[in-house]
Amino acid sequence: MAIQIKPSGAALGAEVVGADLTKPLDDAAFAQIRDAFYQHEVLYFRGQALSDEDQIRFSARFGTLRKLKLTNVLHVQHPEIMVISNIKQEGKYIGAYDAGVFWHTDGAYLANPHAISALRALQVPVVNGRVLGDTQYASVSAAYNALPEAMKKRLEGLQAVQSIMHRLKQTLDSGIKKDYGAAVKADPEAIHPVVRVHPVNGRKCLFVTEGYTAKILGLPEDESRDLIKELTAHCIKPEFIYVHHWQQHDLVMWDDCATQHKATFDYPETTPRLMHRTTVVADGVAA
Repeated sequence: MAIQIKPSGAALGAEVVGADLTKPLDDAAFAQIRDAFYQHEVLYFRGQALSDEDQIRFSARFGTLRKLKLTNVLHVQHPEIMVISNIKQEGKYIGAYDAGVFWHTDGAYLANPHAISALRALQVPVVNGRVLGDTQYASVSAAYNALPEAMKKRLEGLQAVQSIMHRLKQTLDSGIKKDYGAAVKADPEAIHPVVRVHPVNGRKCLFVTEGYTAKILGLPEDESRDLIKELTAHCIKPEFIYVHHWQQHDLVMWDDCATQHKATFDYPETTPRLMHRTTVVADGVAA
């Protein structure tokens, strides 16, 4: 079956049909998927009953896999995989249970941010026969393009501090107890342009999120705070958003430069959810 790319109809997102990711893809098939990814910013594959090894192999075609420093949420046998789950064993969560509480870009606080994230649904939360726990994705390239020219001019050359401590404070303020431990001490923050140029397709992308952006350098505190609030609200306008309605065995991958995302916690904590995530950094760059 030939591979088909079916756009979601939103500002971003497309379904890939006809690709069997349980087997290695030939070069032509992978090139088609890669081109579609950088065009649509989010790709999703339905009905992919992948093994962990399958997910790792497919993700690694896009670049070097990053092993995260959040060791308490890594897969025991496959440290390339981050476990996202609200399931508990012996009274402890087996993975990151609060991932995606705020709009964010994965790894923004690192000097070399994540390039691509790929999330596989092993177990989705089902209540009364309905799958809950959607994920929202926002195109920050589309959001940048829609800015008034005066705002684009204002943002030229500005840099922002992206901080994991900023997210930690937010989680504590919202009543979630979180300790990043050694990961916080190793890489607490990084400075990045407010407008990043995509390394592959050259699109300009807003790199400001409620999850990680602590301040914009060179601005008074109140002006920095107001500009962050204005930009983050702009990025998540409905016209820039694709909402993914999960099914078991979905694989969804997104461009961490061109998108933000946020999980929907609309299911009871006792309703199990289990996801495996792989992370890609650009080829030729140390992880």
